[in-house]
Amino acid sequence: MTVASAAIVLACFPSSFTHLNAAPAAADAPAVQDTTRVRRGREEPEARAAEPGERAPSDSAAADSAAGGLGPFPGPDSVMQALLERAGYRPVIYRGDTLQFSTRDRTIHIRERAHIQREGDELFADSVVYEGETRWVTAYGTTRMINMKGEEVDSEEGPFFYNVDRRIGTVMNGRTQWEAWNVEGNFTLEGTDTLWVKEGYFSSCDLPEAHYRFEADKIKLVLNNIVVAWPVRVYFGDVPVFWFPFMAQDIRRGRHSGLLSLAFGVNDIVRNSSGHNRHISNVGYYWAISDYMDAQLSMDWWSDTWTRFDGFYRYRWLRQFMNGALGYSHFLLPNGSKEIALSWNHTQKIGERSDLRASVQYVSSSQFEREAEYNPERLTQKIRSDIGFTRRFDWGTMSLSGQRIQPLTPGEVTTTTLPQMSITLTPIVLTPAASPLESSWYNGLTWNGSTRLGYTTSTSELTPKITVTTAGLNSGLTLGKLRWSSSGNYREQQTFKPDTLIADPDTAIVGPDTTITQDTLVIGPRIKTGDLTWQTSMGYQQRLIGTTTLTPSLDLSGSFFRSNETGLALVSAPTRIAVRATLNSDVYGFFPGFGPVERIRHKFAPGISWAYSPEAKASPELEGLQGFNPADIKARNVITIGLNQTFEAKLKPREQPTEEPAEGDSALAQERGPGQGQQGQQEEQARKIMLLGLRTSAVTYDFVAGELTTSQLSNTFTSDLLRGLSLRTVHSLFDQQPDGSRKFDLFLTQVNLGFSLGSRQLAGLLGQGIARGAGIVPVARDFEDSYEDEVPPEEDEPDRGGGGRGRPWSVNVNYSLVRQRPPLEGVSATPTRQTVNWNLGFSPTDNWTMNWRTTYDMEESEFVDQALSLRRDLHRWSATFEFLKASNGNFVFSFRVNLNDLQDIKFDYRQESRGSGIN
Repeated sequence: MTVASAAIVLACFPSSFTHLNAAPAAADAPAVQDTTRVRRGREEPEARAAEPGERAPSDSAAADSAAGGLGPFPGPDSVMQALLERAGYRPVIYRGDTLQFSTRDRTIHIRERAHIQREGDELFADSVVYEGETRWVTAYGTTRMINMKGEEVDSEEGPFFYNVDRRIGTVMNGRTQWEAWNVEGNFTLEGTDTLWVKEGYFSSCDLPEAHYRFEADKIKLVLNNIVVAWPVRVYFGDVPVFWFPFMAQDIRRGRHSGLLSLAFGVNDIVRNSSGHNRHISNVGYYWAISDYMDAQLSMDWWSDTWTRFDGFYRYRWLRQFMNGALGYSHFLLPNGSKEIALSWNHTQKIGERSDLRASVQYVSSSQFEREAEYNPERLTQKIRSDIGFTRRFDWGTMSLSGQRIQPLTPGEVTTTTLPQMSITLTPIVLTPAASPLESSWYNGLTWNGSTRLGYTTSTSELTPKITVTTAGLNSGLTLGKLRWSSSGNYREQQTFKPDTLIADPDTAIVGPDTTITQDTLVIGPRIKTGDLTWQTSMGYQQRLIGTTTLTPSLDLSGSFFRSNETGLALVSAPTRIAVRATLNSDVYGFFPGFGPVERIRHKFAPGISWAYSPEAKASPELEGLQGFNPADIKARNVITIGLNQTFEAKLKPREQPTEEPAEGDSALAQERGPGQGQQGQQEEQARKIMLLGLRTSAVTYDFVAGELTTSQLSNTFTSDLLRGLSLRTVHSLFDQQPDGSRKFDLFLTQVNLGFSLGSRQLAGLLGQGIARGAGIVPVARDFEDSYEDEVPPEEDEPDRGGGGRGRPWSVNVNYSLVRQRPPLEGVSATPTRQTVNWNLGFSPTDNWTMNWRTTYDMEESEFVDQALSLRRDLHRWSATFEFLKASNGNFVFSFRVNLNDLQDIKFDYRQESRGSGIN
């Protein structure tokens, strides 16, 4: 039977030609799919799967084009609908210009614009032959197949072979998009999730002419699982750049267990010099234990340097309000020694009132950590560990914590504070008011208190071990502006070395715990001292004029001292009385503005405090004790003066045009208000910037000694004209003379300067992109918003074409100078340190990004460290150049090109040198 035209097909067979295949009842109805078809990098929504005899609306255009404009399948009539609804059969619909069906061998031959639909799968071709006995479909010419998931395979030459029972098809010279990959070659489709390719290539580049491709003799792609290819040639354009025997990449998304991607560079395969040590890392396995935890174990091998084993375990339970990670590194060195490093981070909320936090880091050797490090930033950091528990009660808050600080610099002190406990009581109102409307002078009397306890251990390679125990109590009463506070503190220090005194052997009393060696009297195996101090103070704050306040106070204080000389018994120091008064005020001065500045305000904020304490008489036994300072009981009559100043500018408001009200629009006219007229101008709120801020440290003058007791004076300058501008200078006030006297002589000992500058800030300073009618743009806090208001969005956007101006540049500069006065004769001078640190970042185009951070030693005329990074965004690839040089002599040079779609696919060159010689 032969049908020669589409018109006859429609007349004789209302649903083109429908063939019923016997099948299990479970396979009668095709599954309804609600997916998103990804075609050449663009997403197109796909409607539900078409019912038998119906073409999906979203695919109608494509079907018409591929089938030569036949249009969608016509709807079934009552007879055809009854056939389609028969149980135990799956419908197959055929269509074409000429359709020939042989009842003898059950062969269907469709010529010209063939189209077959079966269970959501569709096939378009120039011609199709279906053999019913072998269940094979053969398509010729331009072929396109779309499965029920919306995945498409095309071929312009064909042929295409497909077995409907085994669901295995082969396409010659085909092309398809398999997840992120555009694939071409000879395909064999196995089921709906496995694609075999022979003599083909794949690429994630979606351009008509791919920038790069991976060619391979054999390729296997498993949907949402893995890509395997062997052997593989990498082409950029038509130029082969690399070959490797096989490639296996896990493309599963989300967390899943599996082997880690091996990391090594080209120079690890072919050494470019005899001194290069090969380096292979990331050899290991990742284990996704559950939805709440995972773990990883990896190895890093560096020839003649170390073998390192790394492992971590992470956990996160949201319902338990707990998350954290545990890490471990084990180094095996060529000389047979080993080093370890530990880290633990944990946060947990226990109930509504308890919190547990931990950030623990430990290295077995600070020297090894410093010598092995090549990152300049980490060399200046310290290994810090903190752990703490906080519990909130109705009556207060209790905190229990510990801390350890381990420096990387040799000779520095490692401090450990454990335990450290504090209790802060909730303020208690002792005399509450009977009602909000009735209040007496004594209402509102509030009491607060706190206590603390700590134990600190300090160790160093150059100094003996020192332990310090501290404890304290604080209590206070507040009634309006009247305050009464009391405190008691105890501090005990032990230095683990013999406690000695210079003594006369003839008159020294030798006890069971004392020995005499020449003129030295050893009074204990360790130096132990203790201080117990107490203080109570009452003060009242009185407001005078404006913001001027006067706060007088009366203090009582006393102390106890003990050491090995006292047999560790407490010796009382005399009680001292002190009278204090503090005066704080804010004085304002206003000056006329100029240009865009409407007005300038000068804030002058002096602070003056005075303290007087008469001389106390110490007992003879206290005066001769080692460690007791006689100056603590001398008369004091001092005045201290501090000063803060700011110069602020109020800018003239900018006028911005507004829409004119339409004729008869009375509501807009009323909202505008009188005085704006037909100019349609409205003024925004005036802005304020700080032109200059100056903070001067306090200066103290002692009337008893008749001299300034302040030895140095510091000034800090800040301004909003440059983002982050801060200048701090420190001057030494006196020059020590050989006879012990002092001579007033200002000497600059320290300078710290830091600021940030960007293209927008510079444009504001130079008058570009300024506010209309204002003549200046305020920078710093509100500069970004004000500047972006003036630049049209289309002009402020970076050029996306790859040759535009890119993102704005910015630079952070920090200058530091530390020096001392020329020392006296016979005293060694401390070397002057003068460094400049800057961090520069900019993007000359939208595809180039550069960052450069360095420290320059101006005294040695050399760069202490360097960190240079260049990044070039290629289409689907990224190229990164990095150079790191640390102050310990270690440096790293690396060049890496990696695929953005699969970061594990990369080609890199890396050369490391350890100037510290840890080998």
